[in-house]
Amino acid sequence: MKLKDKTYNKFVDFFDKMAKKHDDMEFEIAYSEIQRATGVASITLKKAIQILEQDGIIQVSQGRNTRYGRFKFLLNNKNNSSRESSNIKNKEFLEGDEFNTELLICQLKNMSNLIEQLRQRMRTQEMTISVILDRLAEVEDRIK
Repeated sequence: MKLKDKTYNKFVDFFDKMAKKHDDMEFEIAYSEIQRATGVASITLKKAIQILEQDGIIQVSQGRNTRYGRFKFLLNNKNNSSRESSNIKNKEFLEGDEFNTELLICQLKNMSNLIEQLRQRMRTQEMTISVILDRLAEVEDRIK
């Protein structure tokens, strides 16, 4: 299996952007959202994810259902290993209170990302309910 360089780079850029959005932590995303953002067909999406996983750029695990996947962008970890070691040295010099505030800030960012994901899911579900109610009203009108 092989991808064009442009498509390959598109996926690497997408996962890099999503990893930064989620503070380089593992994140869950719908395959359809990846497909929309990259503009590729579903077969290309599957092939690209397999290739990126084989190349050691991402780590893929099962999401909450078949339409979602959990991803961890590994390329940042390789590039940032020297940066992380310097961060660890800096954290050793921090006092306990400052470390706790950094931890709280990180947790707040994660919580806000999770809240935003829940809001998006809720909007989608509300739209689905609205469409179903409209179709039900049409069926009731036809019956009458």
